[in-house]
Amino acid sequence: MMTRYLTTSLIPLTLAISLLSGCSSLYEKDDSDVVPDDVTQVQSLPGWVTQQPSDKTKAYGVGSMEVYGSPDQALKRAADFARADLVSRLKVTISATNSSRINEYTSDGETRLQKNISQAVSSTIPTVTLDEVVIRDTYVDDNYAYALAELDRAAAASRIKAQLQEVETELEMMKSAQVTGTGKLERLQQQLPALALFAQHDQLAEQYAFVATSRTRPQPAQTLRDYRADILAAVKQLDVRLVLLDDGARIMRGGLFETLTNQGLRLGESDDPDLSFEVSANLDSQQQDGNYYVFANARVNLRDSSGKVLSSFSDKARGVSGIQQNALNKASEKLAEQLSEELAATLTQRLR
Repeated sequence: MMTRYLTTSLIPLTLAISLLSGCSSLYEKDDSDVVPDDVTQVQSLPGWVTQQPSDKTKAYGVGSMEVYGSPDQALKRAADFARADLVSRLKVTISATNSSRINEYTSDGETRLQKNISQAVSSTIPTVTLDEVVIRDTYVDDNYAYALAELDRAAAASRIKAQLQEVETELEMMKSAQVTGTGKLERLQQQLPALALFAQHDQLAEQYAFVATSRTRPQPAQTLRDYRADILAAVKQLDVRLVLLDDGARIMRGGLFETLTNQGLRLGESDDPDLSFEVSANLDSQQQDGNYYVFANARVNLRDSSGKVLSSFSDKARGVSGIQQNALNKASEKLAEQLSEELAATLTQRLR
């Protein structure tokens, strides 16, 4: 005997769309029962099992699961697969949007340090949920359970649009606020919190393009995009001094200076820098099978203009080459990349 169950339980769907990859987990399971107490029983296989509804204002997904003992458990799994199917069908048509987002904030002239800052800020933004998904229908017989997931795309897009407007209002207020102080780092500190709002805007805009029938990704006003560019430009204007404390660090000087400069840091010998990297390093060089291996165990302090330690960390870097100097240069480059990433994390997380 075949039994069909109808339910409209609301099940949250978690969206986590990646800036560079687009392959993150996009939904959460709900522990609530799929089969309600007041089920409706019918005798025929529903049409949506083989052909999804064609309503363009909705998105659908179908999931199935073989019944092993408990129909209720089979329906829960079928509902999970239905939500996953809904997401995968939307992702097929959103790939172009993901590609445009990757290019949007990697414009010509943006340095590696600026990109590190943008990534560091994005990593602090919590995942948000989409609440407009329901399991619209279920069906189970002695062998298989089926579930139909439905997303009201218009309702989801409308809510996200309102959230985008709230974020933009906050950004407009921050842009209008007076920045005080004379030091570059002091002034930058007052502007850095806006980057978190821009990251939140990015995530919401990505979601909007994901669910909206137009597939368009909302952009902030040009004045706000200019505001973001000005904040990142201020990072490039910071005067940074590299202080090499021992022979190991001084041996790595060339590679450190070149890589940090290429990544967008403004290195100099100012007596009053905005930031100072104090680096000490213990080097170990080994030769094996025709290759040189250089290992650098480094200790780094990051200080502001007053001498206050903003960050202190230890790290290791390795370089391998058939030429010893090249191996040293590779180890130096990797250490410099770690310094840049630490500076980005410090600016975005510790100075706000």
